[in-house]
Amino acid sequence: MVAISLFVIGVILVIIEMFSITFVFLWIGIACILAAIVSYLTGSNILTFITFIICALILWLSTKNFAKRIHQHKTIENGVNSLIGKEVIVSSIELTDDTLGTTKVYGDEWTIRSTEPLVLSEKVVVTKIEGATLYVTNI
Repeated sequence: MVAISLFVIGVILVIIEMFSITFVFLWIGIACILAAIVSYLTGSNILTFITFIICALILWLSTKNFAKRIHQHKTIENGVNSLIGKEVIVSSIELTDDTLGTTKVYGDEWTIRSTEPLVLSEKVVVTKIEGATLYVTNI
């Protein structure tokens, strides 16, 4: 009776895992099925319990890193944050302040500010964005 109960519980847990993304139900379900086989073959509740614990731990520990990799997602930069790291060309420089100028990015004109003097038509890299100002450094 224990073997049948464990087997049914294991199958139910594997089915529940299909709707979950944690792998926990899958490992416990497989451990239940393996413990059910041991219970059916030996009839020993202690051996069944030990089999269940060992199988569940081995399955969980051996695939912990695998599950982490599956659930990780890379952030895709979009909007203005996608401009960070982009090379732009200095379109104009302020006459009174050579660290301030403008550039065109995808047809839009942006104010650029640098800690170093800007040179007209020189490529610079966007390091930070605050409002409508791109902070740049020389290449």
